[in-house]
Amino acid sequence: MTSRERVLAAMRREQPDRVPINIRGVRLWNPEWVASRHPSYRPVMEAVREHCDLIPHAYVPGLELNLLTEAEREITEHQVSDAGEWTIHRTILHTPKGDLTQDYWESKQGYLPLIKKYFVETPEDVERVLSVPYRPVSVDLEPYFQLREEWPDNLVMCDCPQAPSYVHELLGTETFAYWWTEHRALLFEMREVFQERVLAIVDDMLARGVGPVLATHGSEQIAPPMHSPQTHREFVLAAFQDLCDRVHAKGCLLHVHCHNRLDALLEDFAEVGWDVLHPLEPPPMGDIVLADAKRRIGDRVCLEGNIQIGDLYGTPTDTVVEIVAQAMRDGSPGGGFILCPSASPHTPTLSDLTVNNYLAMIETAVKMRDYQ
Repeated sequence: MTSRERVLAAMRREQPDRVPINIRGVRLWNPEWVASRHPSYRPVMEAVREHCDLIPHAYVPGLELNLLTEAEREITEHQVSDAGEWTIHRTILHTPKGDLTQDYWESKQGYLPLIKKYFVETPEDVERVLSVPYRPVSVDLEPYFQLREEWPDNLVMCDCPQAPSYVHELLGTETFAYWWTEHRALLFEMREVFQERVLAIVDDMLARGVGPVLATHGSEQIAPPMHSPQTHREFVLAAFQDLCDRVHAKGCLLHVHCHNRLDALLEDFAEVGWDVLHPLEPPPMGDIVLADAKRRIGDRVCLEGNIQIGDLYGTPTDTVVEIVAQAMRDGSPGGGFILCPSASPHTPTLSDLTVNNYLAMIETAVKMRDYQ
C-alpha cells in the first residue's frame, strides 16, 4: 500500500497492511517550516521521513476571516505595535454599528501566541457583528490542490470551517462561559448565522473536488472540563450534524481534532458522524482509555493519537516505550487506528530527552506496526 492508501483505509475503519504512524506537526511538506527548524529537530524529521505516514495538511486562505463574509475585507484595519518580547497585532473591524477590536500577541521568542482582547465583549458587540453585510466567501483552494499534486502518495487533508468555533473565537473562553448563563440566546443566534456561512463554504469546497478527507476542530474550548458534556452536545454537536451529512453525501470523511476530557462524549461523536477523532488524550490530562474507546466506538470512528505530547517532552524514555507499546496493543486490532502524538512539537528547540522520546516512539511503533 502507498501511505495514502494505508491512512485512508485506517480512516475508513478498515485494516491496512500495517498500522499508520503519523507524527503530528512535523510538517515536511512545508519547506518554510523545515528551513526554520532548529538543528535539534533534524533527527526527528529524518525519522519521520524514513518511517512514518506523512499526512500533509492544507491551510485554506479565506477561512481566517473572523466573520466569514467578503465584506469584512473592506472594513478591516491592522495595527502593529512593539511590547518588548511581544508584538501586538491589533485588528479593528469598522462595522456599520461601531468598531470591534481584537489584540493578538505574538512572541518574539517563538512561543505560542495569545489573544488578550476579543472582538465581542458586550451584547452591543453582537449587533456590530451582525451588522456587517454578508457576501459569500470564495476560499482559495489552490494551495490544497497544489499540495495534492506534490504529494500524490500521501493523504492530503483540507481544512474546513465549523460554526461553533467562530462564535467562540469572537468571545474567548471566559466571556463564552459567562454568556452561556447570561446571554445564551445570543450565542445561538450567532451560531445560526455562522452555520449558514460555513455550510455554503463546505458545499463549495466539495463541489470543487476537495476530498476524500476534510479536517476541522471540535471546539475543545466548549468541551469538558470547561463545560459540561450537555453544553457540547447542544452547542457544538448539534451544528456538526448538517456538516457531517454534507461531507458524507459526497463520499468524504471528516477528521476532527479535539482535546480535553471527552470520554462522556465518545458515543455522541460516533452518532453525529465524526469519522476520525484525534488526539484521544489519556489520563491524567485527558480521560480516554484507548482499549475502552476501541470497544465502544472503534467500529464507527477511526481512533488517532493517544500519545500525550507532555510525555514526549518530559517522561523518561523507558516509560514512553511502554506507553507506545500499550497504545499499539490496544488500538491496532482490527484496524481503524493511527498512532499519533496529541499535539505538535511546539518549542523553538528540542531537548535531548524530547528527541530521544520521539525516536523511541517511532522505533517502538515501527516494531509493532504489522498486524498479527
